[in-house]
Amino acid sequence: MARMKTEHSARRPAFFKALMGHFSQYLRIPSAFIKNLNRRSLHICSLKGPSGQCWVVELEKRGNRLFFHNGWEEFVKHHPLEVGDFLIFSYDGVSMFDVTIYGKTFCEKNVKAAKRRSDKLPRRSDSHADKRRVDDVEETSLRPIPFQSKNSSVCRILKTRTLYEVCIPTEVVIAEGLKAGMAIKIQDTFGMSWHLRLRGSHDRVLMRSGLSKICRANKTLPGDTVIFEFVKPRVVQLHIIRAGAY
Repeated sequence: MARMKTEHSARRPAFFKALMGHFSQYLRIPSAFIKNLNRRSLHICSLKGPSGQCWVVELEKRGNRLFFHNGWEEFVKHHPLEVGDFLIFSYDGVSMFDVTIYGKTFCEKNVKAAKRRSDKLPRRSDSHADKRRVDDVEETSLRPIPFQSKNSSVCRILKTRTLYEVCIPTEVVIAEGLKAGMAIKIQDTFGMSWHLRLRGSHDRVLMRSGLSKICRANKTLPGDTVIFEFVKPRVVQLHIIRAGAY
């Protein structure tokens, strides 16, 4: 009896999702599962795929709902997920989900074979702007960053030389009273400043137009960490930590 109780207590919380509809940019975590995360105030997690490789993904809260968001799209592309796939997410109790993927055959998906088939398909012809946002999307890392502040902040690590769009996490939007159409000022450590107008898209608040100019002015490079710190109402202090500095 004691052995059975030990095995049961060691069981990891998990949930499953059947992919359907528009799942490539967001995936909702079941409401009943959120109680397993509330104690840790988790905002960033890692998804470990079948290969053992990990993807860092932001959790975005909308009301009482919680979603995998920034970073999820890269996970979808790599595996490559499609409607009808069935995923099991096993939570380690800290910040990691082990993800098991089943295909339409009801067996575990052969990701390597699926990628080979996906690579042979003709690529969709998107507009330059859409392609740019997907290819140059920023990533977030779980590695320690030498920056601490009591103010709200948004951190991104560059894959390319510049940022074209930053989705502001819901908790920051609420804490700073942000909304689409609002003008903000971004200032760097050299005294330069830029005025941006926040954009809205599908219930999200975005920093978009003007970011590329800011990156060029500060000569950012792939691997640099860009931090937007909300120091005053509608005033953002820009911090850049160069790649290799930590």
